[in-house]
Amino acid sequence: MVKDTGWSRHIDYRWKRDALAEAMKAIPGLRMQPESEQGRFKLSYYFDPEALPSQREIRRHLRQLDLHAKLIYSHDAFLDLVPVRASKGLAVRYLAMKWHLGPEDLLVAGDSGNDEEMLGGNTLGVVVGNHSRELQRLRGRNRIYFAEGHYAKGVMEGLGYYDFFGNVRIPEEQN
Repeated sequence: MVKDTGWSRHIDYRWKRDALAEAMKAIPGLRMQPESEQGRFKLSYYFDPEALPSQREIRRHLRQLDLHAKLIYSHDAFLDLVPVRASKGLAVRYLAMKWHLGPEDLLVAGDSGNDEEMLGGNTLGVVVGNHSRELQRLRGRNRIYFAEGHYAKGVMEGLGYYDFFGNVRIPEEQN
């Protein structure tokens, strides 16, 4: 594993992790997840849907403090804050450009709301059978296959559906 310093510099834009963590203490219905779920570029919370304000209200609160983050909800129970330039989908696009791959050469798979933006790109997308209901709105979209199999079995099903290994293009060596 090698850290991509270019990506880190890119997503660090306007990211004030400590100030965001402090600002989120004022939001009702949130409880910080364990330290093992936190990261340099991620704040993770459990939320109570009955007590949590709307996304719009949370964004307004952060804007008033000149703080910037992307809010990502998943499994109707989790809220992540990540830098505005960060997401799984943006990371996939970044690597595709860096490695000179087209979107048709990439297959992504997911099961929850934190995968939605990644699945909605121009890549080949697979939603595994054990997906959370947040991904239902992607049904019927072009290049998104809903597998019946759960977990890795759903990914394998998606690979077969797209005949992925029969269609993958190996880029020429860069000089």
